[in-house]
Amino acid sequence: MTEEIEETLGQVTLFSRLSSRQRARLARFATTRSYKQGSTIVRQGDTSMSLYVILTGSVRVSRESEGGGGSVEVEQLGPGGAFGEMGLIEDLPRAATVVAETPTTCALLAKWDFQNELRDDPEIALSLLPVLTGRIRELDSLLTQALATSRAQS
Repeated sequence: MTEEIEETLGQVTLFSRLSSRQRARLARFATTRSYKQGSTIVRQGDTSMSLYVILTGSVRVSRESEGGGGSVEVEQLGPGGAFGEMGLIEDLPRAATVVAETPTTCALLAKWDFQNELRDDPEIALSLLPVLTGRIRELDSLLTQALATSRAQS
């Protein structure tokens, strides 16, 4: 199972720049959990202490809209998809609710294990930085487009 987890970690964008040795080290700390169709895996607002990597099945990610207007589906994820990445780094509540669309098995990487690996191998953190800055650039671009669209409609 550890080899399957290591291979799947390689499909996760956050870990795409890690060496196979680094992925293997992270994989050995992972545990697996299975969820029935319709099960809530994480709930928006809950404490965030683990990264989840989907090994089999699929999930629906949704967020409660501001002002209580119901929930909005953000995305669907399948094998190789991951959620809860930010919980490995910060102590903020979960940003979304994730529900199993089909029977789903996930590998979980606990925050404390991940942070211990960062202390033991700081190269892991250096490998994550380009991925994280890429996400910031992508969000900045989306925000710029949204502002331009909003101004054009005014």
